[in-house]
Amino acid sequence: MTFSAAFSPCPNDIFLFRSFLEKHKGFPSLRQIMIADISSLNYYALETRFPLIKISASLYPQIADSYDVLNVGTTLGYKIGPLILSKQLDSPLKSLATPGETTTAHALCRLFYPRAELVPMKYHEIIPAILSNRVDGGAVIHEERFSFPEDLCIVEDLGQLWEKTWHLPLPLGCIVISKKVSDDDSYLLNHALQESLKKSLTDSALAIQKASEYSRDKNPTTIQHFIDTYVTEETFNLSSIGRQAFSTLWTACRNV
Repeated sequence: MTFSAAFSPCPNDIFLFRSFLEKHKGFPSLRQIMIADISSLNYYALETRFPLIKISASLYPQIADSYDVLNVGTTLGYKIGPLILSKQLDSPLKSLATPGETTTAHALCRLFYPRAELVPMKYHEIIPAILSNRVDGGAVIHEERFSFPEDLCIVEDLGQLWEKTWHLPLPLGCIVISKKVSDDDSYLLNHALQESLKKSLTDSALAIQKASEYSRDKNPTTIQHFIDTYVTEETFNLSSIGRQAFSTLWTACRNV
């Protein structure tokens, strides 16, 4: 069983795929590994370029004919999600930077800030865009949501706003697998990813070191905070509540 896979440089994805990246004994080999920002990954999924790929949670309905969601590798926020940052807390948000129009953060901005002009850009460009007054605010994701400049204000945590509205965790991302992959191979990959994640959590110092090779923020404390926040029981095995949260997100985003 040999596959190609694409995923993000975020610590949770590196923890999930570490045994594949380091070619640990007993794990399936990946013929090709592509590590890219989430917006690029979403476009790869729309083009069905990889049989195994990380995507934004809100994108899935657009690729449901080609992919299934794996039970492992989902990212759900419990009262935590993309941060809306601005230079001034009470400034009107006429324009908002987002990390790409296919991302969950962009979909949430459409949902909660329907009057704002949304300005898609690379996620690492959002904070500089706010600081330089190119936009009034922005939806900040990944490690940047844990380590942004002190002169920026948190206007809203979209994870808290989501949970207050729907009383469910906020789905942010998931791993999808091509429908062309057999059920047996899909099961084996799901199990292998669970085992890889377990190994990373057991050997957390080594896993954090590996994650720092890919992370924009090399601070091990930030990486550990990221893992503590986004690697949950749902990451190992998506529950019925988790599935309900995904369905609710898809319905909410379809109506805006």
